[in-house]
Amino acid sequence: MEEINKEEINLEKKKSGRRRYVLYLTLVIVITVLAIFLSLKDNFNETIYALKTSDWRYLVLIVALVSFSYLIDGLIIFVFARLYTRRYHYHQGLATSMVGAFFNSVTPSASGGQIMQVYTMRKQNVEPSNGASIMVMSFILYQSVLVILGIIAVAVKSDLLFSMEPFNLDLGFLTIKNIPINVLTIIGFALNLSVILLLFLMSYSHRFHNFIMHFGIGLGSRLKLIKKPEEIRESLRIQVENFKIELRRLQSNTPVTLLIVLLFATSLISKYSIPWISGVALNAYNETTLGAITFKGFWDSVFLSSYHQMVTGLMPLPGSAGVSEYFFIIIFNNFYNTQVNTVAAQIIWRAATFHLIVLTAGLVTAFYRASPKEHIELADRKTFINLQMQTYEERKRSADTLYETARLSRKEIQEKLRGLSKFLTPKKTKIEDEENESGIETIEEKKAKKPKKEKIKKPKKEKVKKKTKHFDDEDSWDTIIIK
Repeated sequence: MEEINKEEINLEKKKSGRRRYVLYLTLVIVITVLAIFLSLKDNFNETIYALKTSDWRYLVLIVALVSFSYLIDGLIIFVFARLYTRRYHYHQGLATSMVGAFFNSVTPSASGGQIMQVYTMRKQNVEPSNGASIMVMSFILYQSVLVILGIIAVAVKSDLLFSMEPFNLDLGFLTIKNIPINVLTIIGFALNLSVILLLFLMSYSHRFHNFIMHFGIGLGSRLKLIKKPEEIRESLRIQVENFKIELRRLQSNTPVTLLIVLLFATSLISKYSIPWISGVALNAYNETTLGAITFKGFWDSVFLSSYHQMVTGLMPLPGSAGVSEYFFIIIFNNFYNTQVNTVAAQIIWRAATFHLIVLTAGLVTAFYRASPKEHIELADRKTFINLQMQTYEERKRSADTLYETARLSRKEIQEKLRGLSKFLTPKKTKIEDEENESGIETIEEKKAKKPKKEKIKKPKKEKVKKKTKHFDDEDSWDTIIIK
């Protein structure tokens, strides 16, 4: 009887999970259609004409760049997976990347992608503990690259950031005027920075860890901002411990870590350059625009896209639907020569980076044999944290072993180098070694510095004859030498 009840409960969970994702996907579609309608309603004919007359070669380049960025994401998963098994192939990493892209697009705050990728890798013969490690390491490095690009964007292009004009938000039932876009950008950047900084400080500062765990969460609970403080504490504790484990693993694989950082940077810059290429396709630049067909215009597009990501990251909607389109118009307002071209560029950009990806990734998720179709109801942040908790001991043990092995390897290399240097250098006496260690000059060094004395030739002595001379009696006898 109990088994029947469990099966019914599991079946009901699966049904509710599927219903939830159908609702998310419907919400994305409805909001996207509404955003497109609002963008086109004032200049429909002009915008359609601009899209029709755009240069198709640059449109192909945009699709190629988006594809390239996801090919890199697949390569990142492949490189990480090969640390654990030699039987993992690149096409498996690419499929896993697309599964993650789909669930990130249809879940609030992109919360469903990581756990679905772990389930996909499990079907690809990668242990769940290893899959969890891969996802946490990817998160650490991705977030780090995001923060580094954000720092460069804020530091190098601060004039661009603070020159953006405030905007008005009119929802019909609610109107807010003069909202500073630069303040929202800085808040979004601070949020990205705080995620990685909070984990780092809580990992290596005992006082800060206790302050957040007890005072911070306790204060949030008293102010009714946190409903379940104990659950939040446990979740944060697991994330901190997993951060420490996977950071140690990354430190043990420095070449791999540097390679992944480079790949993430290349992937993000490829995506961030698409607004600039969209303007090139639409011939949307002139002397008065921020954008231009120059190297500067390319980097302005990258920095503005970075600001866009910071702002839209504040909104926990699936795929940032509607919000992403709206803030593109605001942030790239002066980047193109006309409002029509701004709207046309937004449509090209959003179609390439979101609509096309959702469609392609959705087909991969539906037809790829290793995609986790039976685990759809588990695609959320809480399930991923539970998985990290279950695999904690195993991952900690393997990370500690890897770290110690790497440390021993470094010691062996240093010892070999020291032995080689001793073999190549001439042997020294014990006294000279002691003098070297104490910083005293060696005997050889002293000899080299001491100036050589010139030998002075002495005149030859003449042969002398011995003669005797008698003194008086008052004197004693003595023998003298007369030259």
